[in-house]
Amino acid sequence: MHQWLTIFLLIFLGGWSAQGQLLTPLNSAPPHVAGGKGPGRSDLTPQPLDGETLVLPFFDDFASGEGGPDSRRWLPGGNVNVTNRLAANPPTIFAATFDGLQANGQPYGSANTTGPTDTLTSKAIALSSFQPEDSLYLSFYWQAGGLVDAPDFSGSMLYYLQLEFRDASGTWSPVWSQKGAGRSTNFAPVMVALKESRYFYDGFQFRWVSSGSRNGLRDVWHLDYVYLDRNRRLGQLQTTDAAFTQRLPSLLRRYTAMPIWQFLENPGNEVRSEVGASFNNLSNLPAAISWRAYSRNLTTAAVDTFLRGSAPVSAGASQPVAGSPSVPFLSRHTQPHVLETVLFLNTREPNFYTRYNDTLRRETSLQDFYAYDDGSAETGFSFPSSNAVQLAYQFELSKPDRIKTVRIYFTGTNTPGTELFLRLWADDNGQPARQPLHEQRFTVPQTVGLNNWLDIVLERQVEVQGRFFVGYRQPTGGTFVNVGFDLNENANGKLFAMNGTAAWQAVPDLGGAVLIRPVMAGTLTAVEEESLTQAKPLLYPNPTTSGSFYLQQGYDQVELYSPQGQSLQVWGKVPPTQALQVQASLPAGIYLVKARKGDQLRTAKLILLK
Repeated sequence: MHQWLTIFLLIFLGGWSAQGQLLTPLNSAPPHVAGGKGPGRSDLTPQPLDGETLVLPFFDDFASGEGGPDSRRWLPGGNVNVTNRLAANPPTIFAATFDGLQANGQPYGSANTTGPTDTLTSKAIALSSFQPEDSLYLSFYWQAGGLVDAPDFSGSMLYYLQLEFRDASGTWSPVWSQKGAGRSTNFAPVMVALKESRYFYDGFQFRWVSSGSRNGLRDVWHLDYVYLDRNRRLGQLQTTDAAFTQRLPSLLRRYTAMPIWQFLENPGNEVRSEVGASFNNLSNLPAAISWRAYSRNLTTAAVDTFLRGSAPVSAGASQPVAGSPSVPFLSRHTQPHVLETVLFLNTREPNFYTRYNDTLRRETSLQDFYAYDDGSAETGFSFPSSNAVQLAYQFELSKPDRIKTVRIYFTGTNTPGTELFLRLWADDNGQPARQPLHEQRFTVPQTVGLNNWLDIVLERQVEVQGRFFVGYRQPTGGTFVNVGFDLNENANGKLFAMNGTAAWQAVPDLGGAVLIRPVMAGTLTAVEEESLTQAKPLLYPNPTTSGSFYLQQGYDQVELYSPQGQSLQVWGKVPPTQALQVQASLPAGIYLVKARKGDQLRTAKLILLK
């Protein structure tokens, strides 16, 4: 559907009424973004070859990995993308996606243009030795929309997916088509018989063509489990195959990535109690299947197997498998690293080309940043308003830390050079505090930097503890900002918004996660803490009746905070004994002074008397 998927916040009062967040289709995307790895391409060929002509059976469930279709089966240049991120509940992991984007991630045409989009064409197949009596069927599963924009409805053939056969004369003839209905669907099976003699020659080909919007991830179709063979009967959709049908979840319970030092503070609380997935026995016979799962440190290559099992699985049955990752193994590695979790089946399937769907992989970063997302954006999130809008994303620490950088994914629908204000907030009863801990101006990058992460390095590292919030402020004037949104993970209840001067409100669950990541610097070292503990008093005079004070040493930056954590004043490059004057309007009370020099931070209470 071309209309933006809008959630109106009519339940809120004041500035929230008639305003809403938008999930908008991507107008462009990075080519072949890896949101989840497949098992990797094997050196084995999918079936015997006779030059460039394939022989039966022809099978592809697209499970060999993210990117373009397998060049051993399909002709290049059709702009179809294979991914595990956009289809909803495919028959097996991964599916081929048809949309309004080329393989390089750029749209075919400008906005509001409609016409032919992607094509998926098989290589030539040798069929001269077969007859219509050999019962050849081509079967496949199709889906409209899935997790993303569904094809629009039209009385004419504007939005469609169509299957065509090529005869010996080179003529392509449609044999099946599906028009857009303006809504997403489940995967549906189709079987098409090859009954006409004109198709039984060496060089037969089939292809799918799509039509719809030529501008973005719109009017999307998905294709899975393509199977052409002889001696089939109507309704026999699968071959002998056991296959995973879903992605692996994050190894972590709360996040998809987190700093290694935060993880090690309480690893037993951070690791998911069970990690696994379900697989289906797609054949019409029971099968004895075994499985195994392990974690591997990609830096040290250390491996730990945390799951082994086996069971007889009935024909057509689904089997969940899960195990508990070893916390002692995971907490043994103290340096930043990436963990790979692998779950695979031993199916003893006779056809090796069905084995790609027997393996799942998932990477978990234990480095220096927090994330709720998997690194890929399937759509864009925005909050258009005539008021100044603030968006805040909640994170929670295991121990105090410092933020050094904020990473935000800006989609291609943004206007380069748009001015925004990065903000960090402390916690106030589960919501962002009224005043930020830090604000910093930045601009949306130029076009070449869109559809990618922007690292905003803080002018100063900001100390945080417990819950904290990271986000940005949109100035007034109808500024449009579009941030990547991951539809395969969920950060429900973590995003807050303030529209104008209204109160903070939790954003309703949108079924995904915004691509915003705080990058942490770590806490002060023990040596730093000891030197600061033994240091002389920071402030003189203290208490102060005039509001003036000085520091005996020079500092790169001095900052005055209210007891609630609100930044009140900042002085940069303060030399020794320079007088610092607090604002005359501040009432008597106790304030907090933070003085930073390099990586060292000193904090002291300032008592103001009047």
